[in-house]
Amino acid sequence: MRLNGKQVLLTGASKGIGRAIALLFADEGADLALTARNADALNEVAEAVRAKGRRAHPLVWDVRDVGRVDERLAEARAALGGLDIVVNNAGVVRLPGDHPDPTEEAAWDYLLDINLKGLYFLCQGAAKILQEQKSGVIINLASDAGMRAAPNAYGISKWGVVGYTRGLAKQLAPHGVRVNGIAPGPVATEMMNWHPGESMESPGLPLGRYSLPEEIASVALFFASADSRAVFGETIVVNSGND
Repeated sequence: MRLNGKQVLLTGASKGIGRAIALLFADEGADLALTARNADALNEVAEAVRAKGRRAHPLVWDVRDVGRVDERLAEARAALGGLDIVVNNAGVVRLPGDHPDPTEEAAWDYLLDINLKGLYFLCQGAAKILQEQKSGVIINLASDAGMRAAPNAYGISKWGVVGYTRGLAKQLAPHGVRVNGIAPGPVATEMMNWHPGESMESPGLPLGRYSLPEEIASVALFFASADSRAVFGETIVVNSGND
């Protein structure tokens, strides 16, 4: 098992890519502190992790509440007995409900606060811990939209994640901490308005289908494990060939 005995803090763990990462990491021997806003969905994932024989500690938390970063990190470390890996997966593509104007100020605040601000402050808190112990991994979930210029809040937020990931990696590399990113494209998740039982086909993609959450999780496992021990500041695109 590639993560045997590792302690992981994973945000956005209640569904989609986060759920897939939690279950794969548990299969590989990790114990996890799991965060999300939906307590019921989060507890379901925690139970699924425990069913695999690993520890799971659910933390109901909105990453926009950056004032609680140190508290949440301390709680995760206490529950797991340490911290080796932080996966910043929490993210959104639009305001909840019916908001037809993606350029309105509310959309900017909502997307940037979750996708970039929350990630930044959690990285800063985690970096202090990992630098001190001179080991650890941070994995940031960006988007293929963040790999190209975009005149919208979502693309800008994910562009920021890509750039920050590279900058933080250079800062932490001398301290034995690896930082890398993943840029998914269209993935078969609720966030993409895909629901179980629906077709995964997407003729507009070169691969002809959406990516699976498990396919994103496998890249996260690569970054979390010693397999990527010489990789710093990279963002791997997983998008079914999407341009």
